[in-house]
Amino acid sequence: MYRFLKKLCKIKIIRFIDLYLALILTNKKKELLTFAISLLSKYISEGNICLPLSKLHLDINIINKKNKKFIENIKKINKINNWKEILFSYKDLVSDGQKNTPIILINNCLYLHKIWEEENIIFKNFFYNNFYCQKPEKIIKILKFLYKKQDFIQKGAICSALTHRISIITGSPGTGKTSMISKLIFAFIKFFDKHLKINVVATTGKAAIRLTQSINIYFKNISNEVFNKIQKKSIPTKATTIHNLLKINLYSRNIKFKKLNIDLLIIDESSMIDFNLMSIILNILPQKTQLILLGDEYQLPSIEYGNLFKDLCYFKKFSFTRKYLLWLNSIVKYSYKNKNIKNFFFRNFITVLKHNFRYDLNSGIHQLAINIKNGNIRNIEKIFLSKKYNDIEYFNILNINHYKKMISSFIKGYTKYFFYLKNNNIHDENILYKFSNYQVICAIKYGLFGTKNINFIIEQELLNNKIIKMNLKNNSWYIGKPIIITKNDHLLNVFNGDIGITFFDIKDKKFKIKFFSFNNKQNIVLIDNLPSYEIAYAITVHKSQGSEFKNVALVLPDKFYSILTRELIYTAITRTQKKITIYSNKNIFYQSIKSKIQRFSNLKNKINNYN
Repeated sequence: MYRFLKKLCKIKIIRFIDLYLALILTNKKKELLTFAISLLSKYISEGNICLPLSKLHLDINIINKKNKKFIENIKKINKINNWKEILFSYKDLVSDGQKNTPIILINNCLYLHKIWEEENIIFKNFFYNNFYCQKPEKIIKILKFLYKKQDFIQKGAICSALTHRISIITGSPGTGKTSMISKLIFAFIKFFDKHLKINVVATTGKAAIRLTQSINIYFKNISNEVFNKIQKKSIPTKATTIHNLLKINLYSRNIKFKKLNIDLLIIDESSMIDFNLMSIILNILPQKTQLILLGDEYQLPSIEYGNLFKDLCYFKKFSFTRKYLLWLNSIVKYSYKNKNIKNFFFRNFITVLKHNFRYDLNSGIHQLAINIKNGNIRNIEKIFLSKKYNDIEYFNILNINHYKKMISSFIKGYTKYFFYLKNNNIHDENILYKFSNYQVICAIKYGLFGTKNINFIIEQELLNNKIIKMNLKNNSWYIGKPIIITKNDHLLNVFNGDIGITFFDIKDKKFKIKFFSFNNKQNIVLIDNLPSYEIAYAITVHKSQGSEFKNVALVLPDKFYSILTRELIYTAITRTQKKITIYSNKNIFYQSIKSKIQRFSNLKNKINNYN
């Protein structure tokens, strides 16, 4: 059997690291357990939380039928229909959670103990997230101040947040999530009318900077007479990253998290939070602390296992409970089109923002994004064929000439940026904004259509066209060179995904990088001090999360890869504010939209079982 498992590694059904993990926990003699743990490990590496017993089989197309022993082992495994009994026979290693074992088997799903615990922490916190009835009069007064026009959905979000320990707000880019954060802060300060410790965090540094700017602008425009001295002290002046809040950095080892002494925690870009991080957050939040999660369930999930935010937003399909709906209607006239929807308490603390403030209804980007997230290929084809939208453009890349034209368009896009540099002082505060006017976003990192290659070609073409001047003595650094940080460095205050621009400091006679920082300031970092980085003419879709650009060029590879999914395309499309240009073979583009990220967890089932 050990040789059989090694063979599975060679044909990439499992990885060698999966097999080694299994052998650490068990031994070669426990063959079926070794196989099950190996497959579980592989399943987790693909983003799943657990392995359903129904997946403990091998669906392999055997080309070389001469290897009879290998085929016999496959048939032997696929014939097993009593996996539960077999696995529970290894009592020292597998249990239903009543014992402390490395492997947990519960609800016909196999878990690593650590991940099972994380799922349980999340389940318990959300399942006991009850509605606390508050007197409506004060809330009505607050909402009248915040909203001059009727916006029952945003008002409902504030009502939900004020009456639940945890609340969820989901919506596409442009639906007002960022501006809502300021209104939520205002509502909490006015409602509780005492000094509150409020923390606002995001999953990326760039998102935290954007939040800081938004909050400061909002409260700057509010009259000083609105708040008393105690209330003013509650207004947060700076957002930060989750990792900064938790004191996690590159040098952290064996972290022991302390309870957070805060009253309200607001987390933006919550779709990027994995099960592990969420379980840590919930563990260190005191019962008094209220938590608000904002995000877009249709965007790419976290790189780590699970698709937590989407799992939680699944319950938006239900109706409010009667008790909560009656209370809500005393404040906001909240009505449903379909009154036959089953009600469920979980729906009480989920708000779905629908109105888009960034794109109007006639926007091609808006229409494209809606149809991508719904997987409506026919409508997408109609959008491209109609050619009535000025904010979307599609180039079907079929040959090398098309590829060259694509590169030429990138050069044209970045030439405008370098022209601005040439005619303006590099210390101009608008330099960083000017670079964000145009961004190439790729689905993959390597290959002809990957960021590595496209960055190299763009830089060479800019050099050949004498748009940039590179001095070899300075190790290929030049004025205006864009870079993207790939690892957080809290000491330098630069974070994964931050884009910086190179300039030459005349006083020090050194090249330095400027980044966006908090309160419209710029963070200057010496090149020698930079953490891991890459050139940033082209960045990956994953790196673009949390960022916005005026114009985006999306590049897909000429082959289909498993990374190409509906969520990836949707995330890329919604990075743009004004125009999206897509460069892809149409078959690859449509195949990507058909491919959805499937990550299995038991969280939805656990919650549903109590409905």
